[in-house]
Amino acid sequence: MDAEQLTWANGASRTRPDDFRTRCRRQEVVIDRLSDAVAALHRGATALKEQNAELRSETSRLRNYRRFPARTARPMDEWELVEVTLPLDAQAPGSAREVMTQCLEERVESSALASAQLLVTELVSNSLRHSGSVDGDVVVSVELTFEWFRVGVLDSGSDAAIAVRPADMESGGGFGLNLVRMLSERWGVEYLGSGGTQVWTQLLRESTGDPA
Repeated sequence: MDAEQLTWANGASRTRPDDFRTRCRRQEVVIDRLSDAVAALHRGATALKEQNAELRSETSRLRNYRRFPARTARPMDEWELVEVTLPLDAQAPGSAREVMTQCLEERVESSALASAQLLVTELVSNSLRHSGSVDGDVVVSVELTFEWFRVGVLDSGSDAAIAVRPADMESGGGFGLNLVRMLSERWGVEYLGSGGTQVWTQLLRESTGDPA
């Protein structure tokens, strides 16, 4: 009796080994595809959880947002943003340093506080020299998170482009933004649609221990 006869003997259909192996291979392909799809869904769910965590953190930051009038800064809490309006005069750089001390002392490493004081002095001094401010004020802001803090200086000037340029040893210009670039983890310039320019610098609360 040949193979075909064995297949249909006694009216019963019997699966040949080759057919069985073929079906197994097809099922393996289907299983592999399903496994890939499940893995993709898992990755997507993980990404959504991370995004939700970021959104929750941002919501918490906005919920805890507080605005303080001039010269009333105090030790900060995490996810807090403080903005202090100062008269843009010869005392402004010193007042801005005092804002850094009141907000950040014992909240960040002493070296980070010293950097923040130096940078805010340079930025406010730049505003005093170059902003062409018409309202006579500058807004110093401090934002604190668990790992880093951000310092911003906002003035009403908006005409001049702000960019790092080589320091001029004769005139003494060009050092401010070079210091910002050198000492900051990140920094940037924002031109507000309503008018005004903010330069901000971001620093770590604690040293990473990396060599300088």
